Amino acid sequence: MLPFKHPFPNRNSKYFLKCNFLAVVNDGIAPPQRILFPPEKIRMDWQQPLSVGVGLQNMGNTCYLNATLQCLTYTPPLANYMLSLEHSKSCQEKGFCMMCTLEAHINQALRLSKKAHFRYGRQEDAHEFLSFTVDALQKACLNGSTTLDTSSQATTLINQIFGGYLRSQGTCQKSSCPLNWSGSTFLFIQTVTSVTEALEQFVKPEQLDGENSYKCSKCENMVPASKRYTIHRSSKVLIITLKRFSAFTGGKINKDVKYPEYLDLRAYMSQSMGEPLIYSLYAVLVHSGATCNEGHYICFIKAGNGFWYRMNDAIVERSDTETVLNQQAYLLFYIRVSCCSEKDSHCRETIVCFLVCSLG
Repeated sequence: MLPFKHPFPNRNSKYFLKCNFLAVVNDGIAPPQRILFPPEKIRMDWQQPLSVGVGLQNMGNTCYLNATLQCLTYTPPLANYMLSLEHSKSCQEKGFCMMCTLEAHINQALRLSKKAHFRYGRQEDAHEFLSFTVDALQKACLNGSTTLDTSSQATTLINQIFGGYLRSQGTCQKSSCPLNWSGSTFLFIQTVTSVTEALEQFVKPEQLDGENSYKCSKCENMVPASKRYTIHRSSKVLIITLKRFSAFTGGKINKDVKYPEYLDLRAYMSQSMGEPLIYSLYAVLVHSGATCNEGHYICFIKAGNGFWYRMNDAIVERSDTETVLNQQAYLLFYIRVSCCSEKDSHCRETIVCFLVCSLG
């Protein structure tokens, strides 16, 4: 069993996925010894009828930061908690706290009419900034509780919103022994035309033989084998990254990749049979430019009033679904559609999956 990894291998984060912990049995993941944040307190729907908030002033190459923060600001379960000011009322951190910082930002962005400002900086990668931010939020929630077991650390607010598990399954074709695989969640795909196609390739079994044969730990032979990744626990918020930038040259892959307004994850789960796992698109982050070191970032978000808006730094404009679905997306933000009432916690699932869909 492998936890989801950041698209950058040296920033591995162990993300957890389930709201109703007691309902998860026999899936190979140890139950938490302690729950750090009550899952029933997470609200997936907007709790206040807020319209769109303010734009963010570009202070010099901060568009990557602005676009990423706007996508986080309009993530309903995160925004609901931050708007309650619950964290800052009880935070004991004397120095810098990422949770307090983001709480102040979200309240300013959604409640005030003035533009928010940031210091001058250089152009960075929006996805890398998102990864750093989520890591910092998780550390702030743990508040030094790093001695807890991994499953307990995964019960913070952030991991219950932004967490997930992959299952890496292998089979020795000679002895049918189960194999334990370690690997990355990168999807190196030469030709992709849609997100659904990328997900299909992601869970497609890979055959290993010849020089790539696997040494089975049980039969102790170099044998042909197959391996396959699946999403083992689904999530409340699904963030899909279309890997448009080369890790070596920084060059960009400019091509259209279709993505749906509603996405069913059931076919890509370890348990592929069952009720649909429907996700609804609520934010799209877009990069324009030739490389990751230049260009401009904007995003489209769905506000609490149900309308789409184009957020281009300080400029906020109404948009529509057709426009949103026809972008050269870099990051796609989906939220799980509840199968029942918010009051019924047994139907709610808590999680976020970071998937990297490589376009080449």
